[in-house]
Amino acid sequence: MVALSQLVSHRFRGFSDHENTIQGLLKTLDFGVSQVEFDIRVTRCGTPLIYHDEAAKDQFGQTHRICDIMAADRDRMGGKFGYMPTADALFGNAARHPNKAKLLIDMKDAGFEDMLIALAHAHGIVDRIVWVSWLPETLYAVREQLPDAEITLSHLCQNPNVLIRSVHTVYEAVDGEIARPDRRYAHGERSGWFVDGALSGEIRALVDNVCVPADMVTRALVEDYQRDNIGVSAFSYVTRYSLENADKALGLNDYFIDAKTVFDSYR
Repeated sequence: MVALSQLVSHRFRGFSDHENTIQGLLKTLDFGVSQVEFDIRVTRCGTPLIYHDEAAKDQFGQTHRICDIMAADRDRMGGKFGYMPTADALFGNAARHPNKAKLLIDMKDAGFEDMLIALAHAHGIVDRIVWVSWLPETLYAVREQLPDAEITLSHLCQNPNVLIRSVHTVYEAVDGEIARPDRRYAHGERSGWFVDGALSGEIRALVDNVCVPADMVTRALVEDYQRDNIGVSAFSYVTRYSLENADKALGLNDYFIDAKTVFDSYR
């Protein structure tokens, strides 16, 4: 049986009307969830905001890329922008809450690791953070500054379909290898790596965990990683039934959850 401690609240979904909000964080922590995940995008002025996509709609239905806006304009723009907290505000709330849950921070832009690490130090939460990204360059940068950091690479473990490729830039590993990237900066990109099976080489040695789509993961992949003590999680589950079935079939380390009803079923 899956333990409550293995469940990751994915963007605080189901705990508030909008994902990736401070209200969602607080309700998730109040519930007693021990692992929470959220995303960070960086504005044109360099302010890290809690948001998943590279773009959002304002109150008039106009779409703007996060990397093109100024953080100070969020309230005026309205729409989705009105719900985006700063990382500073969310880190502060996480630090003050009595539930010292593990914080899985998915960095969607690369080149801002120094700032995020400094902000985490300022709030005293560095030892609670798992640094997550689809961009290997962010994880190499974190490792350079924090040798003992827990690091997770998200990747596609089966060939992505046309729909995924239509909205993502898909990079492809060769024989499981992802060469250490030359670039250090990626701002406003929606991308990910397709690895046909498990990682190998330097990138495999870098990571402590991987996170893969629930509809792509296989038992063979999980066992391959777990043999090297690399934890495997998958996203996302919305029912207790699908969660328990996945545990029997796959034996994952952790499970990303998109519905509060799954957490409620543990009470």
